[in-house]
Amino acid sequence: MCRLHPILWLASLSCLVAADSWSSPDGPSLYGNGSYATDVLMLAGNETWTNYPDNEDSAGNGTHTFKKRAEDFYLRILPLGASITRGVFSSDNNGYRKALREQLRFEGWKVNMVGSKQDGTMADNDNEGHPGAWVHQVNEKFRLSSNQEPNLVLVNAGTNDCENRQDPETTIKNMRKMIDEIFETLPDTTVILSSLVKSGKDDGIKACAAAVSQGYRNLVYTTYRGYRISYANIHDAISLNLIGDGTHPTDEGYRLFASVWVAAINRIAKKIKPPPNVETVNDAEVTKTTKCQKIPGTARRVQTQRGSGHDDGNYVHDRVERGIIESGKIIKYTRTSAPGSPTDYMFFANIVKGDPNSPRSASLDDLVYATIDESQELTWMYRRNLGAGGSFGPTVEFTTDLNCGVDDTINHRDLQIIGPSERTQREVRMADIDGDGRVDFCLISDDDVKCSRNGGKGDDHFWQGFQTASGIRETVFNARSGPLSGVELADLNGDYRADFLYVGDNGNVDTYINQRGSGKGIVPDWRKAGVTHPGQAATGVRGNIKFGRIYGSGRLDYIYMKEEEEWFDMIVFENKGSGGTRRKGDGNFYCDMRGTGADDLVWIYYDGRVDEINTNIHSPPNWGHDTSITLTVPGPRTGIHLADWTGNGRCDVLVQNKATGALTLYENNYDAGARALTFSNRGVVANTGCTEGWGVGIFDRGMRLADIDGDGRADPICIEISGRMTAWLNRQSGLFDAGQIKFAESWDRANIRFADVENSGRADIIWMNKYTGASTVFKNNGYQSGGAAGGSSFSWTNRGVLYSGVDRGECLYFANLGGLGRADLIEVDPATNAAYTNFNECNGSGGDDGAVSDPGLPSYSTNDPLILWDYAPVYAQDSNPPYPPLKNEDESDIAIENLRETRLFGFYQCDAETFSNIKNGWRDFNRLSLMDRLSSNIDWNSQGINEFFGQGDKKTLSDDKKKQIQNIFYYTSQMWTHWWTDWGPPNYIDSWQYLWIEVSCSLGDGSGDPENYCGDKENPSDGGPAALITWKWDENRYTRALVCRKYTTLGKDLDDLTRYMNTEKTAEDRLNLTNWEHARGGYWLHEATHMDYFMNTPSSGSGPVVRDLLVDYSDGRGDRKAYGIGNAKQLANYDRYFTPGEYTQQNSDNYRFYAMSKWVEANSVERTYPYKPSFNPVAMPAFPPKVPDEG
Repeated sequence: MCRLHPILWLASLSCLVAADSWSSPDGPSLYGNGSYATDVLMLAGNETWTNYPDNEDSAGNGTHTFKKRAEDFYLRILPLGASITRGVFSSDNNGYRKALREQLRFEGWKVNMVGSKQDGTMADNDNEGHPGAWVHQVNEKFRLSSNQEPNLVLVNAGTNDCENRQDPETTIKNMRKMIDEIFETLPDTTVILSSLVKSGKDDGIKACAAAVSQGYRNLVYTTYRGYRISYANIHDAISLNLIGDGTHPTDEGYRLFASVWVAAINRIAKKIKPPPNVETVNDAEVTKTTKCQKIPGTARRVQTQRGSGHDDGNYVHDRVERGIIESGKIIKYTRTSAPGSPTDYMFFANIVKGDPNSPRSASLDDLVYATIDESQELTWMYRRNLGAGGSFGPTVEFTTDLNCGVDDTINHRDLQIIGPSERTQREVRMADIDGDGRVDFCLISDDDVKCSRNGGKGDDHFWQGFQTASGIRETVFNARSGPLSGVELADLNGDYRADFLYVGDNGNVDTYINQRGSGKGIVPDWRKAGVTHPGQAATGVRGNIKFGRIYGSGRLDYIYMKEEEEWFDMIVFENKGSGGTRRKGDGNFYCDMRGTGADDLVWIYYDGRVDEINTNIHSPPNWGHDTSITLTVPGPRTGIHLADWTGNGRCDVLVQNKATGALTLYENNYDAGARALTFSNRGVVANTGCTEGWGVGIFDRGMRLADIDGDGRADPICIEISGRMTAWLNRQSGLFDAGQIKFAESWDRANIRFADVENSGRADIIWMNKYTGASTVFKNNGYQSGGAAGGSSFSWTNRGVLYSGVDRGECLYFANLGGLGRADLIEVDPATNAAYTNFNECNGSGGDDGAVSDPGLPSYSTNDPLILWDYAPVYAQDSNPPYPPLKNEDESDIAIENLRETRLFGFYQCDAETFSNIKNGWRDFNRLSLMDRLSSNIDWNSQGINEFFGQGDKKTLSDDKKKQIQNIFYYTSQMWTHWWTDWGPPNYIDSWQYLWIEVSCSLGDGSGDPENYCGDKENPSDGGPAALITWKWDENRYTRALVCRKYTTLGKDLDDLTRYMNTEKTAEDRLNLTNWEHARGGYWLHEATHMDYFMNTPSSGSGPVVRDLLVDYSDGRGDRKAYGIGNAKQLANYDRYFTPGEYTQQNSDNYRFYAMSKWVEANSVERTYPYKPSFNPVAMPAFPPKVPDEG
């Protein structure tokens, strides 16, 4: 593409244009405003959606996320109780059950209510509610439904006991008998026990309800501590005005009860087990249909990808100096009073295309320059780039109105400017900002860049904004300021997107790389690459710096037009840089590879390599990773299609020949037993003659494969630039030429998708708004043997916008992830490949009597304590229930909710921010410990083992040292979930308490650290620990983790730190482990290695304890602790010289930083071991390191 400097005439551009702009995302319709081609049918009424919600999910806010992750199995719920369970006094007799079911479905659960009775207007109305029943009678009724083996039992019983003056202690005793029987009968079930609804009757009944409720609470938190049980405290939540007859809730009271149930379920959700297979129970029988009409704004939005895939990192520049190219020398001409300098009239652009079939990426830029005579007339010259390592042909004069299909010449004097402007020609830049292959119009200033998008096709043009379709000259870049004379917009890295280059006075270049972004609008992401070109020795040469494709790599080379006395030398620095051209989301392909009826996620490299499949296990955001895939096909991936060609239910791989449209089939040979995907090359199976190929954008594909005739076989569809479509039907008997299937609609084909929206068996056309993602569906009415209206062989019904806008179009995919045969809308963050899916579901598979939607339950939260260990003992096998409660120092019960998912408790003097940071750091510690080849199978020959444990070429780690190091990492990996039950200190009253860690916080005021162990500094970066381990100060009964101020102020969560390092720092920074030092997960790993209870259990009795060793470098400073990367590496130098592993196995930071180096190697952009800072092997302690107790 031509990059003409802002030159020539400097007159004010006060002309008002009048170039057309359009509010439609793809420009003006060929058939008049709001009209379509004759092969499109329009429906009246609300079947065609012209107004639609702002968001696709049924929460109505587009950002709904679930507090709890629903599992991919049914909640087989038994509502067990008396009249409140049945729903007495509710207007529909559903009570709390329908609202509860709707909320659980909204949160992603599949639900089946069970019971011997059916009450209420709801469809799934099974229950075990018996009006008038006392607790012991409800126990008897439980046996009516126990054979259905529910995995969740909701118990509300005892109100009738109180109203009949039963002693509360008897009621509580009977409840315990019932829970015992439930657990004995259904050991894998989960029980939610509710308190009693307040009574609106006499004081005696009120007091009984309160006493029974407290007794039930004690059962949950004392008697059944550790079991799959949770407490639903309706007694404290409900007020008397929500009780209609003194006993039963009103409709709104029942809705509140549903909220209370949901809160209790969510607190224990991760411990609920799938229901067993029971021949008489069909959990899916409430699913009505998968063929309902799609309605916008009714989807269920769930995170389905946490982030995966590969990119090529940020742009890192490299160059080879090619010196002076003699054939590029320009002789000075006699200067006149022409404006500017001679270099203002020198350019590099593709004037002559040698091979018309060569790819655009191989284009070479020719040298273009002008001479000016005394009358200030310009004569344009060019020298053709002959290739051959940078060689230019003879000078040829040419006219600027040449129409040869390559770079255009733009005269800023005559250009119509979009909108009113007082800007000058020097402020104009023409560059492809959105990467669609067409140059856009930009105006620069010292502070920002504003652009109008060129949305035209062929020789036509129209202008749009970058934030909205109807906007003009909207800001696309404002990350750097400086005099506008230094601004270049040019594609430095060869990905067809213009980057922001700021050329300094000496020719150095500060670069921001343009990448595909996210969020509404089409403004790119700009990624800072730093100073990529160092510049020249001379100053005042900014105007002498040019960029051009001299060597055919697709990247821009740096050209210095050095002025000599009589000529200008062309000095070229060939661009050997890389990076910034691929995003992690670019390789996503969704297709059913195993014939399961739901799409899997296959990630394909740009060059056609495939080695990564994520199998759909219907447990978002988790995917299966037990299936292998082996395939390499010719790239690029824009010519690769995944589709079921053979009609066996499994997707094959087809590779498109760009020039001819021929399709080569790689047939899927999935082996379910071996869980392996392999492919057989069947050669060319279709010669379609589709020569549309593909454009420069990853979605601008001239061929698509989709089953448009409903026979289970993918059909090739050819899409012209105009949007006109032709197709070949892939029938069992062979290809059938269906001719034109869709008239042109002036749609940008990059915004067209094919997917089956309503499970008709035929793929519909989906046309996306590139700015908002709002998607109009043209329902496929099938093949018309006699020809559809207007001559197309298919007809299409415009259903209007059926997918509300959630993100820009280029971030959206349509796939059948839910397994219902309906196109779900997937929002993918291109940078991380994290994704959310808006599941397209029908009434029956969604809510009870309608689509899945937010039932809008009353808000409810509780501070009820909860103990939830990482195992739930089977009642019949538990030898010693209940477990004793943990106590605070004042003998009050510990807030047990703190223990959930961790072995941490107490959190004395920890504020909310620190508490959150502690939990996140503990989770990060677990992630670090579980890394590949860390918790097991350490690579003893790795660079990290050499640098942190002293493994050498001549002296190597002994087997004992290897065992000790491996054991430490193994035991740290077990601290998340493992419970050692075979040991404990003999003087402990409750040996199981040995496994807990009490947490206290120092916030700088001494309240949580009275002994000032932390030594908190006013500025934590001045030193001091982030955390440390002490004994419990009074009784030595369990370990205390003291979290210091530095933990919160300097520490970072792993994900935040990784994101920051990968996006804001250079490759050199990322290779320096010091920049990764303050990971909270690393802090915890350091402290965990000190916990010899966990690191050296009596059952193993292995290895020395791990401490912070003391070292002396003979520098007059005496002993100091071996903290930090430098000390850890120098300690390893000492071991390498004497005995590898001898001291490093005893020092915590050696474990910490070896683990962090593994993290960086696995998660940094470069996927490279961070070898910095490095230390000469002679840099080591002067004397043997000492254990603190010895020194």
